[in-house]
Amino acid sequence: MVKKELGNLTVKVEIQDEETHTIQTLHDVKRRYEYLKYKQKEHLYAVFLNNSNRFIADKLIGLGTRDSVGFDLQDLIRTAAITNAGAVILVHNHPSGKPGATQKDIETTKDANKILEKIDVELLDHVIIAKDSDHSMRQSNDDPF
Repeated sequence: MVKKELGNLTVKVEIQDEETHTIQTLHDVKRRYEYLKYKQKEHLYAVFLNNSNRFIADKLIGLGTRDSVGFDLQDLIRTAAITNAGAVILVHNHPSGKPGATQKDIETTKDANKILEKIDVELLDHVIIAKDSDHSMRQSNDDPF
């Protein structure tokens, strides 16, 4: 763990391994977040990538109920800026087992996309992990993709 003082701000960085992973496909996302299908509440993660789609970090930005989850848009923007991300993928689970995007999922994705565009960060996808199958909003051409 590296700890550095920057004025009144303390930054802690934990390096997990030397090798950075590239997230190129839906399969890469599903493999990394497959464990979410066993959660009893909706968990929403933001996955921060550099311009080459190399994994920088992920962050749990929302913990909801068994059928919905919300999150703080400012937290998403702040973390994207701090990590100097070039792209973001949203990933959350549906404990109900239904893989498709709900109207709330679509609204959340639109809001995230609008705010990320303002800081020149691309929203690559919003992936929904369910027990028996998964859903890519980009591949399904769900709004805003």
